[in-house]
Amino acid sequence: MAGAGPTEEADFFNLERASLGEVLDIKTTVASRRGMKLRETPGLVTVITREEIQASGARSLIDVLSLVPEFEFGVDVQGNLGLGVRGNWANEGKVLLMWDGQVYNEILYSTIQFDRFPVDQVEEIQIIKGPGSAVYGGFAELAVIDIKTRSPKNLDGSALFAARGLGGSDTGYAGYSFGKAGRDGEFSAQAFWGESRRSGRRYTDLSGSSYGMEGNSDLRPKSLNLYAARKNTSARLILDGFSLRERDNFTTLISTGDTKVEFPLLFAEIKQSVKLSGTVSLEPKVSYMRSRAWYEDDEHFPYDKRVSRLALGVTAFYRHSSRADFLAGGEYYHDDAEIGGLTSDASAAYIGVRRDGAVYDNHAFFGQGSFDLGFANLIAGMRYDRHSHYGASLVPRVAVTKLWNDFNFKAIYSQAFRAPSIENIRLNPGIDPEKAVSTELEAGYKASGTLFFSGNLFHTSIKHPIIFTVVNNAETYRNYERTGTSGFGFGLKFKREGLRADLGYLYQNTDCNRVDVYSVPGHESALLAFPHHKLTLNSSLPLAAGLSLNPSAVHVSQRYGYGGDGALKIFGERTTANLNLQLKDRPLERLTLNLGVRDIFNSNYSYLQPYDGGHAPLPAPSRELFLKAAYEF
Repeated sequence: MAGAGPTEEADFFNLERASLGEVLDIKTTVASRRGMKLRETPGLVTVITREEIQASGARSLIDVLSLVPEFEFGVDVQGNLGLGVRGNWANEGKVLLMWDGQVYNEILYSTIQFDRFPVDQVEEIQIIKGPGSAVYGGFAELAVIDIKTRSPKNLDGSALFAARGLGGSDTGYAGYSFGKAGRDGEFSAQAFWGESRRSGRRYTDLSGSSYGMEGNSDLRPKSLNLYAARKNTSARLILDGFSLRERDNFTTLISTGDTKVEFPLLFAEIKQSVKLSGTVSLEPKVSYMRSRAWYEDDEHFPYDKRVSRLALGVTAFYRHSSRADFLAGGEYYHDDAEIGGLTSDASAAYIGVRRDGAVYDNHAFFGQGSFDLGFANLIAGMRYDRHSHYGASLVPRVAVTKLWNDFNFKAIYSQAFRAPSIENIRLNPGIDPEKAVSTELEAGYKASGTLFFSGNLFHTSIKHPIIFTVVNNAETYRNYERTGTSGFGFGLKFKREGLRADLGYLYQNTDCNRVDVYSVPGHESALLAFPHHKLTLNSSLPLAAGLSLNPSAVHVSQRYGYGGDGALKIFGERTTANLNLQLKDRPLERLTLNLGVRDIFNSNYSYLQPYDGGHAPLPAPSRELFLKAAYEF
C-alpha cells in the first residue's frame, strides 16, 4: 500500500502550544502522499493528535473513533465490531487501517479488529472520511485511517504507561516505549499488554437465550513494535497477538460456555528513500505479513487458516516547480492461503484453485499530479489494479481545493473499489469487485483567531456491493444491485490557549439502497443500525497549572435494529458522556495522571447489526471509573 512521501512526513505537533491557525494549517500526507495543509488537501480529512487522545481519556481506538461524526460502530459476528462510514456498513475491506504503515485489514475476510491497538502509543491519526482507492487500492473504498505511533525523536528516552478501570469494560493495560535518535540513525521499541471485556451487561439472542458478558467477553491485546533506521533505510517488525472470547457467536449463543478466537500476526518491512536529484526521489519498499485470523480450536467453529502476503512497491516523486509536482509508482503483492488440519470441511475447499489453499497475485500502477493554478489547486490521479482472479479495477480522482485567507473550499469527485477477499472468492468464485462513486464538497471559514466553522455535503453510491447471504442453505457472498448514502455535516473549532472545543455533526440518509438485508421496512430513508443524526463534542478546560477538565460526548438519534424477539425495533436516541481530569507534570515533571469516568449517565448503548443476519444487539460497556498514569524518563 502507498505510504507517505519520503521527506513530507509531518513533524510532531503539540496541540497545547498551537494556535487555531497552526492547528488548521497542520500538514497531512494521507490524502495526497505529499505534505499539504489540512484545508487544501484533496480529501475531507480529520487529524487527531496525541494531545487530544490523551486529554479525552480514551482507553481504546474505539473510544477515539467514536468521536468522529462520520463513524459509528456495529456488531458483526463472534464478538467483533465493524465500522460504519456515513451510514454505510463498511466492514470487510471497505475501510483501510494502517498502523505505522502496515495494513491491519486481515486478508481472509478483510476485517479489522479495533480492540487490539494501544492508543497510548499513538502520536497522530490522519483520517480520510471518504474514498481513498485512487491512492491506496481495494481496502480504501469508503475511508482511510492512518495511525502513526511515537517516533524515536519524539520519545527521546523511555515511557511507561498503565491504566485500570472499575466497571464498564474493566480496562487494564500497561506498556513500555523506548526511542533514541542520533546523527547516524534511530531506533524505537514499543511493547504493550492489555485485558478488558466487551461489556459486563447481559446479552440476549433473538431466540431469548441469554448470558452475562462478564467473564465471557474478554479482549486480550498484546504487541511488540520494533523500528530502526540508518541514513535513508528503515526497517520495522511488529508482532501482534490479539485474542477475544465470546459466546454470542453468529446467531444463537453458545450454550456450553465461551470460546476463544485468535488473530496472531507478524509484519516485517524494509524501505528506502533515495534522492536521485534535487527534484526526483524514489521510495522502494518490500514487506511481508503472516497471520492466522479467526483461528478457533473447538467444536463450535473449528477454523485454522494461515495466510501470508509478500508485497513489493516503488514510488517516484518529481517536483517540477513550486506550482507543480507529480508522483507515480507500482505495487505487486502475492497472497498465499494455507488450510490447517483443524478447519472443518465446510470452510476448507477452494474451488478451482487447490484443495489445501489458494494463491493470488495483484499488480497495481498509480499516478497523481498536483497543480497550483493560482485561482485554485488541481489534484488529479488514477490507480489501476489487476488481480489474478477477478480482473481489473480502474479508479480516478479529481479534486479542486483553494485557501483564500480565512476561507477554504474543496470539491472532490472520486471512484473507489472494494476488492473481493480470499474467503469471498472461495465461497463465490464469480464474485466481482464492488465500486463506489463519491462526490464531496467542503467549505470552511476562520471567523477569528479562535473560531473556525466548516460544512460539507456528500453523496456516495456503491454499485454491486459484496454481501454475505445464504442461497439454497449454502453460505456465499454475492453482488447486490446498489446501496449508498448522502447527507451533510458541520464542524466548529474553538481554541484559545488551553481552552478547546471541537463540535461535529453529521446527517445521513439513503435514497438508493437496493440491498434488502440493509433496509428498514417502512422507512426507506434509513439503513439498519445507523442513526440519521450524530453529534460529537471533544473539549478541554484548563483549571490550573498542569490541570485540565476534559468533557467529551456522543449523541446519536434513534436507530433501527432487530431485538431480542427477532422483530424490528426502534432503539431510542442515546447520549454517551465522558469526563476526564488530567494532571500533567505534577507532582513530578513528565508525569501525567488521568482520572476519568466513561459513560457518566449509563446510556445503555448497544451495538446493532447493520444487516439482517440474525444477531441480536450487543451491549456496550456501562459506566466505568478509570485511572491512567504515564511517566517519561
